[in-house]
Amino acid sequence: MTSVDVGTAQQQSPMFQTNSRHTGVYKTTPAYRFSGVKFVFKTGGPIRSSAALAQGVLFFGSGDGCLYAVEASTGKERWRFKTGGAVHSSPAVMDGVVYFTSRDGGLYALDRAKGRLVWKHQMGGDLPYANGFDYYLSSPTMAGAILYVGGGDGNLYAIDTRTRKVVWEYTAGSRIRGTPAVDENAVFVGTMDGYLLAIDKKKGSLLWKFATLGSTLKIEDFGYDRTALVSSPSLANGIVTVGCRDGFLYAVDAATGKQKWSNNHEISWVLSTPAIDDGKVFVGSSDAQFFQAVDQASGQEIWRYRGGGPIWSSAAVAGPLLYFGVNDGHIVAVDKETGVERWRFKTGDRIFSSPLVDNGMVFCGSDDGNFYAIEGTREPDPPAPSVRRAVFWETRPGFSGRWFSGGTDEWIRDYFKREGYEVIDAKGLEVLMEQEASAGSGSVVVFADNRAPQSVVKEESEKALLRKYLNAGGKIVWLGPDPIAWKRDSLGKFEGINYDRSVRILGIRYPGKSLEGIGWYNSTVTGEGKKWGLSGWGVGLGCVDPSQVSTVLARDEHGMAGAWVKNFGGKEGTGLVQLFIPRDKIIDLYHVKRVAEYGLGR
Repeated sequence: MTSVDVGTAQQQSPMFQTNSRHTGVYKTTPAYRFSGVKFVFKTGGPIRSSAALAQGVLFFGSGDGCLYAVEASTGKERWRFKTGGAVHSSPAVMDGVVYFTSRDGGLYALDRAKGRLVWKHQMGGDLPYANGFDYYLSSPTMAGAILYVGGGDGNLYAIDTRTRKVVWEYTAGSRIRGTPAVDENAVFVGTMDGYLLAIDKKKGSLLWKFATLGSTLKIEDFGYDRTALVSSPSLANGIVTVGCRDGFLYAVDAATGKQKWSNNHEISWVLSTPAIDDGKVFVGSSDAQFFQAVDQASGQEIWRYRGGGPIWSSAAVAGPLLYFGVNDGHIVAVDKETGVERWRFKTGDRIFSSPLVDNGMVFCGSDDGNFYAIEGTREPDPPAPSVRRAVFWETRPGFSGRWFSGGTDEWIRDYFKREGYEVIDAKGLEVLMEQEASAGSGSVVVFADNRAPQSVVKEESEKALLRKYLNAGGKIVWLGPDPIAWKRDSLGKFEGINYDRSVRILGIRYPGKSLEGIGWYNSTVTGEGKKWGLSGWGVGLGCVDPSQVSTVLARDEHGMAGAWVKNFGGKEGTGLVQLFIPRDKIIDLYHVKRVAEYGLGR
């Protein structure tokens, strides 16, 4: 095979799903946990193209008709090339040339360094298609010096990139929107009329043709398409795996074209390209809104992840994690073995693109027109602390006193429950604090419900149970404004703010010595904050005078403590921790978890 022109750190990223077999396995450092956004690059249309990475430069298309070259480390644009149609194909890079297709029917070859046109092959016009769901374009697959790509004209092309001539073309008679997968002997591709084809790699002749159930179904019988193969096939262990709009994931013997198994998604489209690793197939489902792992040998489901919308994105596999997009706008990372979510990041719109992973970074486009570079931690999580960990949350009929809205408190609760925290209500909080105040064994409580139940603060002095708990080396993490000062009755009705209560119990006066501390102000993380696990900047409400606290984690524009810790005599890492997160927006909470567990016993 001709050497692929990519940098040492990006050897697995020159084409769609990393290689000609579309396994989607990136041999690179995973992004274990979300840590921040490196950059956001704005285009003029939805990004449904998946990126390629070569020599430190990302290449991706946009619905604005351009292919972009952007530096992976900075987000700086190197160049853009304008075509006559949307670029929803994913580029392939080889020997200093970038190849991709456009909605204008052109296959383009550009100089990688400058973005200048080297050559172009014009395919024929699109064949008729009765359904409106035609979002993707076939992407080039490289195998040696030969490029394989499908067209809306119903042809599969093999083109010699040295001579720039068509070696052969196979006429399928139906639009080809999937990307060909290639092994030593054959090229595999699906058609919009429901067939999986195996074409002789050298001769361009048909080896076999597999008919899905969808090939027998008609759009007019259902009112929507249950026929098309938009999913690109994947190859591993002599098996071709592909999804279909008939609602099945198929596994077919690569040599014979005989079906080995099918996995029923109950009419839900299977549009994503299956990723394959360690004998497992990973694929998403459309209207059923799940992502699954199935055994490659048997087709039996191993685990299922419930998404917040249809999943058309294909998975990137890196180390123990999978990354994929969801049509609710989230990029999600889940554990490869269990399907348990590890982190998520919200973009501004649905995601049809598929992520690329490189050296602790995840790159992905969104229908909001932005291309995101998401930075992750490059080391696995440390072992969970041996101390007791809890998250406080409670609901009662008629109770209305919630600081968080839009399901944010439930999200906090569920996040920490997944991380091994026990969920406790007001009674459970009282019991925990009484036990820990006596034993002093160490524990942490994160408040998903941003209020202090009367039972732990009824004595408005240092004798309050909450204060005794802190004195004994306990740890509390608050994520909203002072829950002691914000008084509510038993049903949560707001009764007013009394900061004197916090002074008497905690020795802390909110919002500081001047009225400047009341509003929402930008806060920048300090060196201590970084040590505890924070990064970047945020916004704090009711920032306090730094002299009142032990450690300033973030400082606002007035010099006040926007995030902080007050230690009450326990070891480092214990005490009252005040952070702020959006009250009505679901965000990744890993930085909160890092702060909550900082300094706790192992």
